[in-house]
Amino acid sequence: MLSLRSFFPAVILSSLALGATPATAADLQLGEALGVAVRPTVLRGYNFGNWMQVAEFGDPLRELAPALLRFPAGNIGDEFDLSETSLTLAKAGASLLGQPPLLVQTRVFQGKSGEPVHNRPEDAAQAVRISATLGLAVPYWEIGNEPDLYAVTRGDPSWTADRYCAVFRAQAAAIRAVAPQARIAGPAVSGSLPARDDFIERFVRGCGDVLDVLTWHIYPSEGEKSDEAALATASEASRTLTQMRALWADPHRNPLGHQRAIGFGVTEYGLSWRTERPRHIADQVAALWAAETALRLNEGGAEMAQYFALQGTGGHGLLDLAGAARPSWYAFRLLAALRGDFLAVRSSKRALWLHATRDGNTLQLLVTNPTAEALTLQSALPGYRLEHQRGFDAALAEAEEAMVEQQGHEKIVLPPRSMTLLSYSRSER
Repeated sequence: MLSLRSFFPAVILSSLALGATPATAADLQLGEALGVAVRPTVLRGYNFGNWMQVAEFGDPLRELAPALLRFPAGNIGDEFDLSETSLTLAKAGASLLGQPPLLVQTRVFQGKSGEPVHNRPEDAAQAVRISATLGLAVPYWEIGNEPDLYAVTRGDPSWTADRYCAVFRAQAAAIRAVAPQARIAGPAVSGSLPARDDFIERFVRGCGDVLDVLTWHIYPSEGEKSDEAALATASEASRTLTQMRALWADPHRNPLGHQRAIGFGVTEYGLSWRTERPRHIADQVAALWAAETALRLNEGGAEMAQYFALQGTGGHGLLDLAGAARPSWYAFRLLAALRGDFLAVRSSKRALWLHATRDGNTLQLLVTNPTAEALTLQSALPGYRLEHQRGFDAALAEAEEAMVEQQGHEKIVLPPRSMTLLSYSRSER
C-alpha cells in the first residue's frame, strides 16, 4: 500500500498524529433524501467488446462489479453481425465478470458496398433467439449506434433521421415479436453538436410511440480544453438529461409519445472521443470527470449509463491494453462501493463535488477535489461517526499503487485533483 506521506502533505500528517483540530464552523451539511436510489446500471455500466482481455485481467475488472454491459460497443456494432459466434464469445467474457446483463446493439448500418450484411428486422429477431438459446440476460436492445454520423463519417447522406426511424420501427417490432418484455433503446446519437440535437428531435417526432429508453452519447471535448474547462463540462450530464426530458414531454415535438413514460440513458460517455489522444481520456482529469458524470446521471434519474470503455480500446479503457489500471479504474472502484439512497449534501468548500448515500446506519460521502490545490475539510456530520476513508490522486494512479486507506479523521486533507470516499456509521449519541 502506498505510504500516506505520498498522499497527504507532511504537515497535515503531523497535525493528525497530534490529534484532530476542532472545527470552528461546519464544513458539511446533510440535506433531505433526493428520492433516488443508487442505480448500478448507471454507476457500473460499461461498453464491452470481444476484443477485451477479460480472461487475462479478470481480477481488477471484477472489482468494479459491472452491472450492465453494452455489447458489442460503439462502431463495432455497425461493422460486424450479431452472429452466434460473437454472442457466444460475449457470454464467455461476461461470465468472467459475474455474468451481468447486456444491452445489445443491433446492426443498422449496411457496411461497405458489396458486402453481405445482416441488418434486417429478421436478423435482429434472430439475434434475440440466439441470445435466449445461449441463456444471455438481455433486458435491453439498442437499435444501431450513432446514426446521426452515417451521413458524415460514413459518407452516406441517405441516412436521415426519417430513414433511421423507419428502420427502428421495423427492428423494434421484430424484437418484440420474439421478446415482448424487451426494452428498446435508441437512437444512441453521438456527442456531435448541433447535428446530434437536430437528429434526435426528428427521430422523437417520428418514433416517440415505439421507444422505451431514449439514449444519447456525451463527449464534450477532443482533449483540447484546459483541465479546468474540461472538468466544468461535467455539467453536461445534468443539462442533457433536462434537455431530453423537455423534448420528450413536448406534445409539439413528440406528438406520438409525449404521454408515455420512458427511461433515459447515456450509452457512451467520455471526456474526449479522440481514441488516439490520451489527454483527457486516460488521465486523472478524465477519471474525475467520468465519475462525476455517472453520479450526476444517477442522481438525475437516468435508467442506464455505459462508460466507454471497459478495457483496452486505444486511449479508452479503465485498464489499458497491457492491463495497467488507469485513473478511471480507481474512480469507478470507488463508485462500486456506493449503496442505498442519495441524500443532498452541501459544503462551505464550494469548489468540491459532493455526493452522499445512506444505506441503513451507514453513510458514505464521496468527495472530489477537482481543483489544482489541496483543500482541507472538517469531516464532522451531526449524528454520524467517521469510521474509514480511502482515496487516490494522480500520483497514486500513475504509480499503480493500492488506494490509500486509513481510519477516519476529523480533519481531512484532499489532495489536488483527488477523490476520497468517507464512510460513516450512525452515532448512538
